[in-house]
Amino acid sequence: MITHTDDSRDAVAARLKRAREILDLSKKEFAERAGISMQTYGPFENGHRDLSLQSAKLLRKTYGLTLEYLYFGNIEDLPTRISRHL
Repeated sequence: MITHTDDSRDAVAARLKRAREILDLSKKEFAERAGISMQTYGPFENGHRDLSLQSAKLLRKTYGLTLEYLYFGNIEDLPTRISRHL
């Protein structure tokens, strides 16, 4: 079970996937809108590589996904369009 404070690679991957699904975007659309190549993004969401700070900052700028959410699951400062579905 993944807890809200779980900062494991799998927990971060699950949060990325959930946010992307809430926004109804494909992996490719989600990554490219944020300025991240699919080759870079795919391993983050698949849990094969740790989410880099650089990519997390791009996701924050594009979608409002806070670093606290991405890395620790804290939903307090997320945009309402995302947090109401979590």
